[in-house]
Amino acid sequence: MNNSRKGLAWGALGALLLVYLIYESGPATILSDLRLVRAGLIAIVAIEFVVDGFNTLGWWFTFPSEVRRGSFARLFFVRLAGTALNQTLPAASMGGEPVKFLLLEEHFPAATVIATVMTSRLIFSLSKAGFIAFGTMLSWRRFQLPHAFSVAVLIGFMATLLGIFVFLVLQLRGFSAMTAGILARIPLPSGWIRGLQRLTPEVDEEIIAFYRSRPRDLLLAMVSHEFAFFCGVLQVSLLLGWLGLPRDFGTSLAIESFSTLLGFVTFVVPGSIGVQEGGKLLVFAALGLPPAAGVAVGIAFRLTSIVGAAAGFLALGALKGQQLTETISG
Repeated sequence: MNNSRKGLAWGALGALLLVYLIYESGPATILSDLRLVRAGLIAIVAIEFVVDGFNTLGWWFTFPSEVRRGSFARLFFVRLAGTALNQTLPAASMGGEPVKFLLLEEHFPAATVIATVMTSRLIFSLSKAGFIAFGTMLSWRRFQLPHAFSVAVLIGFMATLLGIFVFLVLQLRGFSAMTAGILARIPLPSGWIRGLQRLTPEVDEEIIAFYRSRPRDLLLAMVSHEFAFFCGVLQVSLLLGWLGLPRDFGTSLAIESFSTLLGFVTFVVPGSIGVQEGGKLLVFAALGLPPAAGVAVGIAFRLTSIVGAAAGFLALGALKGQQLTETISG
């Protein structure tokens, strides 16, 4: 089974899980909870765009200072487009990364774009792992979870984190050159192979220079992503209040960090469909909160994701149209 079919299979499984969760929790109860939120969803969606802004800022800091001036708005919309594709394509949240390159290649050096896409993806994952570690360490005692499940989640987290660190080591040792060597053995057009071989030394230089010579930018990128994750805590807190549930910082942090942990170890499911809602149900139950309210919160975030994906596809269409216009003018 190829990767695309695996992604579709995971997506279908997640959709079935979502249907089952809604059925078991009671559609009427979930709808009643969503009615309590009502117009508050607008605020949740608005905060989600703030989240996108902080994550874009994290990406922006990976660009060399001499080329990033005046580029934030374009990066914001390119990231929206890439995220929309990541959420919908069955490619383990990586389907939108090549599109970022295609939308930026006329505005930045090709090696710079490839290097920043690779480094920003890694920094985002490391920042997510840091947020998960911080949140779960502070709130783990609140949860009432089976020991076997806790061990399984911990093993999944450590395995995923190990993969991230391996990816970091490969980047520092010349990951792009190794990738080009692998691709050279695949039946690709010779022009593509030559292009990769020509670019890989420059990409490696940019990546290594970023990690070794720009610690301030690395720190600012990670801090930007952490702000994005804590915006998620704010979203949870607002939803809890509208549902008439306790919304203290500890409870909100516990829900968001544990939900992020489950999404972290199940990244193969496109858009975390079913996983996001199931994770919210599980964490609500583990905290002694109504499970149906957890599904309602998960669905609220699902609606937010749908709005974000729609905005991303609109951004993609606008950027491609602008790119075509610039090409014709040139």
